[in-house]
Amino acid sequence: MALGVLMLLAAALGVAYPMWWDHHSSSVGSGLVKSYGAPPSARGAARPAAACVESPRPSVTKAAAGLVQIPALSLTAPVLNGLSDGVLAVAAGHDPASPWPGGVGESVLESHDVSYFSEIGRLTAGADVVWIHHCEELTFRVIGHEILNPGDLIYPPADGRGLALITCYPTDALFYTPERFVLLTALVATNRETGTPGPLHVVTPGVKVPAPRDLVAQGLQLANSGVLVGYLRLTGSPSAAWAEGPASLDLESLALESYIGAEKTIARNDTRWWTYLAVPDLAMPPTAWSNALDTNVTEDIAGNSVRSVTLSSANVTFVLVASHGELLIKTITSPAFNTP
Repeated sequence: MALGVLMLLAAALGVAYPMWWDHHSSSVGSGLVKSYGAPPSARGAARPAAACVESPRPSVTKAAAGLVQIPALSLTAPVLNGLSDGVLAVAAGHDPASPWPGGVGESVLESHDVSYFSEIGRLTAGADVVWIHHCEELTFRVIGHEILNPGDLIYPPADGRGLALITCYPTDALFYTPERFVLLTALVATNRETGTPGPLHVVTPGVKVPAPRDLVAQGLQLANSGVLVGYLRLTGSPSAAWAEGPASLDLESLALESYIGAEKTIARNDTRWWTYLAVPDLAMPPTAWSNALDTNVTEDIAGNSVRSVTLSSANVTFVLVASHGELLIKTITSPAFNTP
């Protein structure tokens, strides 16, 4: 029993941390991008042209060392030097053991999964990755990818100047993963910066769970439940801002609140609570279900708008829909009962 409790706590912490991290990352990371993209007069004196070929070596993490842009993903991410928790909590991190982008060898930039690099697995050979360093833009081209273990060697391309983007694998996992997804690119062009990057656009789900106060007081967070979370997936046509920002994790957190609230409501047989959580005329199931198996989350998104969220395991399929700014239970099906 003690081992089971510890496993549940570990699972809860494993999901709660990335949710907190993504909130923190979106606010601080956006500030880093905006400050880096300000006009030269706002950043201080313009650097001489000769400095453009010098690799930056910042000693502090209060300002971005550069920006990495991926046009195919509409992504702009700040980059700080180092791989500490403080760095990866707000930006992509540059591995100090590797050269800066454009230097001889393989430059390495890392980011947490379900974060800035969560969609890099969609990139195919020929896609561009751009490193922006003040008055220079270095264009790298995707040449492939590898699935590696932490610490495995990464070899530079034939011309000796490569850039590797690394994140946890699978990139949609909400738990610790032992493998890494490595996107491999090679330097193809060096250009003068023609403009300043735009600010990081952050969107929010725009919905809430209409749980009454006395139900909320029961504790609807993951740490207060026995839910084991598996994978997070996006369907429909989500915008780049949704896919690359914190909105998907924010919506997952809301869906879990409804899921846990429904469990507590059914266990207590409280029809008043149920009328708040569910669409009109949906009957409350006669019994709750088992959470012994991983629960996957699938979000159906149109642009920046929520259409539905499905939480599913072998024991239950739980579907929520967005209606007038609220996330409401549409159906619950489970072998534990016959009524949806």
